[in-house]
Amino acid sequence: MTLPSVKAHALQWGTGRPVAALAHRPPYTSTVVLEDAAHLDALLGSGVAGPGTVVLVPGDEPSAEPVRHEATGAEVVTWQGSLGEPGAEAGLHPDFYLQVQAYSITPYLSVLGPTLVRIAEEADFQAFLDDARRARDEGEFSAFLTHPAVQLGDLSALGGGPGGDGPGLRLYVAADGTVRVSPGGGPLGPAGTPRDELHRAWRAAPDALGALPDGDSRRQRLAERPWTGRYLAAVGAVREAVTRGMEQPRVSGFGGRMTGALDGVAEPHDRSAAAPLLLFDDGRALVHHPVDRRTVALSTEAALAAEALLVTGSAQEAARYAAPDTVDAVAAYFAGIGLPLTVSAEPRTRTEEVTV
Repeated sequence: MTLPSVKAHALQWGTGRPVAALAHRPPYTSTVVLEDAAHLDALLGSGVAGPGTVVLVPGDEPSAEPVRHEATGAEVVTWQGSLGEPGAEAGLHPDFYLQVQAYSITPYLSVLGPTLVRIAEEADFQAFLDDARRARDEGEFSAFLTHPAVQLGDLSALGGGPGGDGPGLRLYVAADGTVRVSPGGGPLGPAGTPRDELHRAWRAAPDALGALPDGDSRRQRLAERPWTGRYLAAVGAVREAVTRGMEQPRVSGFGGRMTGALDGVAEPHDRSAAAPLLLFDDGRALVHHPVDRRTVALSTEAALAAEALLVTGSAQEAARYAAPDTVDAVAAYFAGIGLPLTVSAEPRTRTEEVTV
């Protein structure tokens, strides 16, 4: 297995978001992590693993090459360490080690390599909510969370919506044999539970996306913040922008906008985690699609038109805040590449980077 493939599986499993580079083959699970090799046979006999599945099994040291399981076609990879405990390290390949840290302490640590940040207790969750509110009100995103080497784990459990998460994407088998979607998720059954039963348990369990430290009150706090999914999308967009060289990217709608006159205008996409986002700094601007991570670089004039389109939801209304000819040209361009900025159509999914 190539190193990029190992990294992609780690990213997909940690965040609960599909990675386009991986060839997911339903109905089989894409990535499975076992904390104890004793549960491997039961797992492989349950029907969850097949062609395209990577099963990570603990051992003395990480392996560079997978072993193909003849009966299922799954690839079995040896790994070392822990992926469930904050403060641990997981060796997934001789050249790839992943740090696992708790959210509330990560700001005080130096990022030394790829890091998965988890919400492990109430202090983590409260810190996450505080950071989200500050970003929404002041436009200030936590530096550690938008670092290119850092990923926030289990986005579905933090208001990001299912987003493709579930037993078809990832599974975790704890040391006691309990099968979950993630280390913090609700139990779906013991190792060996048939695939269809795991999916039924997933659909029925309120905490299957991620067990909540204080139960219903945490779900309620997320429900009171329906914009949290939009915030998580913005975090990912800022991280992408940083990797592209934007030193201090701002996100339209978080602490302000490029066009001050739009500050008080209600945005149709405000609660949608899948809607495009406009990012800008002193000299650059871009539109980012959070679902398939398409990025379009814009001139300042085009960015002002794009922002007006995103905020108002229509070219007619956008022309009140930006040059009408530019609004029409920008609207037509984005519609033509399958990424409409108005509310009249859904974006097509594909991966590319273009420049306007």
